[in-house]
Amino acid sequence: MYDYKYEPHRLIFMIDNKSFFASCEALRMGLNPMKVCLAVISRQEGANWGSGLIMAASPLAKKKYGLHNVMRAKDLPAPNKAPDLKLIEPHMNLYIKRSMQVLDIFRKYAADEDIHMYSIDEGMIDITNSWKLFGDDPMYVGRMIQKDIHDTLGLYTTCGIGENPLLAKLAMDIQAKHSRSMIAYWHYLDVPDKIWTIPNLEDVWGINTRTADHLRRIGIKNMYDLAHTDPTILKKEFGVIGEQLFAESWGVDRSIIREKYHPKTKSYGNSQVL
Repeated sequence: MYDYKYEPHRLIFMIDNKSFFASCEALRMGLNPMKVCLAVISRQEGANWGSGLIMAASPLAKKKYGLHNVMRAKDLPAPNKAPDLKLIEPHMNLYIKRSMQVLDIFRKYAADEDIHMYSIDEGMIDITNSWKLFGDDPMYVGRMIQKDIHDTLGLYTTCGIGENPLLAKLAMDIQAKHSRSMIAYWHYLDVPDKIWTIPNLEDVWGINTRTADHLRRIGIKNMYDLAHTDPTILKKEFGVIGEQLFAESWGVDRSIIREKYHPKTKSYGNSQVL
């Protein structure tokens, strides 16, 4: 449905700090963030741990005790069943400081206008115009940035590389976060093998449970189905979002990071915040 030769062919790095809040706390205490069981819990002053909400958990805590973000602290395993699990209160100023330090590292590799901090722990770099200054292979340059962040701050990162921001984001979420290498590179030519084989719609960035349920109601069960649905049907069901979903299923994203979005109104809706 799309002729990729007419689509942007850029080099985008999407870099996520692994279990960011938990990693910052582990490093603050002189511990290895990958080898400690730790959960960062928000709670009202003076209240017990059970009243709190898990903001972040270390990779080992997730694997060993099944912890996940927005889980209630009251659902944690009993102390005698998790003697090595450390419960820590959040230090937001520390997380903001570390995020700014990561941004400073990004600035060593690209101009400010080619960097977009997607969230406090996740950033996007359009390195199209500068990557050849640092190596002959994009994967090598991605590794270099990961190593720079680790050697400077002690943080572990996952890196998705793509020919547009969407492919970089999906490469990070779907592959890099679940591989030992913590890095993945997706091209347009990978769409049939990478995007169309994603079985769960909810695993895809931008598709929430409500949208996935709506898609399933009209017979679209996975990304392959989405890519092979008449786009006029999607537009009828979802409006402009339907066109975006169709483009996403084909790995198409024409946004350019340096072309910043400026909302027309002064009031901000959810989509504008995103």
